[in-house]
Amino acid sequence: MRGVKTISFNSGRFGPWEVDLAPSVYPPREDTELICRTLSRIKGMGRKAVEIGCGSGVVSMALSEMGWNVHGYDINPYAVACSRANIEKLGYSGSVVIDEGGLGESGWRIPDDVELVVWNLPYLSPPEEGEPLLEPIEEASMSDIGGKGWSFELLEYLNNHGSENIVVVALFRIEPDSPSTPSDWTNSGWSCRIIDSLRMGDEKLGVFCLWKTGFGLPAVRVNSCESTMDYSVGLPAEGWQRIVADKQVMGRGRRGSMWESKEGDLIASWRINREISELPSPGLLQISIGASVSSLINCDLKWPNDLVSATGKKIGGILIEANSSDRGFRLGIGINSASRTVEGEFCPGWRDTLGELPRDYIFDCVDSMVSSIIEKDDRIPDNSPMSLQIDSWKALSRLLSRGQRVEYKGKEVRVVGIDSDGFLHIVDRGKRKALSTTDDLVWGFGNNVVTD
Repeated sequence: MRGVKTISFNSGRFGPWEVDLAPSVYPPREDTELICRTLSRIKGMGRKAVEIGCGSGVVSMALSEMGWNVHGYDINPYAVACSRANIEKLGYSGSVVIDEGGLGESGWRIPDDVELVVWNLPYLSPPEEGEPLLEPIEEASMSDIGGKGWSFELLEYLNNHGSENIVVVALFRIEPDSPSTPSDWTNSGWSCRIIDSLRMGDEKLGVFCLWKTGFGLPAVRVNSCESTMDYSVGLPAEGWQRIVADKQVMGRGRRGSMWESKEGDLIASWRINREISELPSPGLLQISIGASVSSLINCDLKWPNDLVSATGKKIGGILIEANSSDRGFRLGIGINSASRTVEGEFCPGWRDTLGELPRDYIFDCVDSMVSSIIEKDDRIPDNSPMSLQIDSWKALSRLLSRGQRVEYKGKEVRVVGIDSDGFLHIVDRGKRKALSTTDDLVWGFGNNVVTD
């Protein structure tokens, strides 16, 4: 091939590799290194992976280094030729096969026994009418398509072809907005966990793991029970286990308080079959899940576990319980569907903040959000505590940014952060303090005062 050049690729545990590149073949760049950093945490152990858009072959070789048997594809025949040459030259022919083809091509499919799909999604914005175009082959490898993007095309393919045991590792452009977006996956019953990110000038890229929530294991659904938290104790001790009830008669909140619910509310509990030591602290898990759910139902988050309206009225809450006799712990989430009066207090529901959405839709979304933070699989690296801290603080900051008053022991204080234990940090008379409980803490919402 004319115009072939050789570049060196060296990223962490992968390389150094002298890689040959033909014109029009996407070269290894910072985004390649970003996706390789994630793959360095995912061991293959002889399982099968597919790479879509293999380009130079670098990512397929990285997968091979991690123990995967790889089938790489590219619609660019020059990329196929380059990948094959690089793989043979660098000694990966025994575990990597490269073929021409890709998503949307006639006859192309992902084999049923594949457990990992990797795609550095084309993320340049599709050209507007009248804008200059790249060559067709380059355009296909670098630019997203209009509508919902290539990501949605892959999502539809997987939903139509059985995907319960597949994990997708995909690189998205997070900023500025791109047609391809992880939210399409979470809206379709998939879980989504960001593993790594990188800012390059005005662009921010992120590598996400995507999988069907629970890997297809359905939730237990009952008409009535005393308490979903108590019911969850009897769920199986493996896999993604959760129960959702139409009504419960003895629901409880934090510190043993009663949780009153009505038919149509979200009443759900999860049995988390993981050692607590494997995960961030329960306090941080609780508030980070609250942060995620508050964004879904368009409400505020009040530390440590309350979902509230802009006036401080409680919409729902998150509860974590554990005991020494059981492995793991239990998580409960209750959310009002509609407004009601409880003990003389007005309490709104998601219909006030989000609109007339059915309970099952809310449950599926919440289930995916909880799974995105907690669910375990050896193909999915865990969240970092720092990322959960940041997300929790962002959610709480939305409330504080509106001039929220907070008092501690009768004195107004300033809330300044959340730590890795989920403790609330305040500045009280010039001294920083970490609060682990709500004792002596008062939140003021306009003319309303809310205590726990």
